[in-house]
Amino acid sequence: MDQQGKVKWFIDKGSKIPLYLQLKGLITHYVSTGVLNENQRLPTVKQMAKELGINFETVRKAYKDLEKEGLLSARRGTGTFASGHAPANSLNTSLYSELEPVDLLRICVEKILKKGIPPAEISILMNDTLTEVLKQNSKQLLLFTECNRLQIREISEALKNDLQLNVQPVLLNQLRQHIEQLRRDKVKLLAVVTTGFHVNEVRHMLSDLPINVDFVITNMSTNTRRAITSMDKKVRFGLICRDPVQMHFFKDLVKEELGIETEMPSCVISDATKLQELLRSVDVLLVSPPVYDEIKAMASPDMKIFNVLDRVDPVSLSVLKSRLLQLP
Repeated sequence: MDQQGKVKWFIDKGSKIPLYLQLKGLITHYVSTGVLNENQRLPTVKQMAKELGINFETVRKAYKDLEKEGLLSARRGTGTFASGHAPANSLNTSLYSELEPVDLLRICVEKILKKGIPPAEISILMNDTLTEVLKQNSKQLLLFTECNRLQIREISEALKNDLQLNVQPVLLNQLRQHIEQLRRDKVKLLAVVTTGFHVNEVRHMLSDLPINVDFVITNMSTNTRRAITSMDKKVRFGLICRDPVQMHFFKDLVKEELGIETEMPSCVISDATKLQELLRSVDVLLVSPPVYDEIKAMASPDMKIFNVLDRVDPVSLSVLKSRLLQLP
């Protein structure tokens, strides 16, 4: 269903960041956080240029770059659509890649049975194979990087548990230095994973290195959503983010998704005056992950504080796992 009218398009013409990079970053953010669903149509190049008041070529360049990266798909005579996954030619398109893991396992077991191997021996063979695979996976290194300690800690642990890989958390500003040390130590790096907020930044940072860069989508957990929506709608909510772009994005999204009826004052963490005023005037704080630990430390102990992106989306994790399996 075409829902492009619900998406807010904006850029900062006063920023030193090139306009086409701002637009690329915004679209990547919307795709990776699920604001733009797979197969959702974007405005045409002309429509986008008119809405943002920027040059046609600026929009076209951003669209073309994102199409090459696999986040957008241009369909002749139809439009440009969000895809949110790696280009098709980078994936294994064989019949087996379309099957669920349990179906693949069943096929393998049936083939072994047809060779006359007894079930007891198959069971031993499967256990030995599983042990060997887990042993090999534990030697494969995956880096997860973000700009804040909360996410690198929690998401790294989630990736480690689900992927059964050796996952190291690295702060974004230390990533390049960390990778250079790994290369000196001749450590094989499977991939670098980040969130949708930083995927373009990481790709640019590592563009001169033969390193796979991927991302996961983060969103609000069911428990957090349930806790917030169970509150009286007249409760005074406040929103604190790291920067104006985040705040612009989160404020409308959070109010609409959670059905918050009251006015929701917001500020960036660097604005000390507004921050102190907000801490005194609200009952509940909704915060973006980069500022969660800092706000938790400065707010009163009885203040309810919620991280608005506190889980890795299961579908995103499944897609990441599939792409990692395609790596040599």
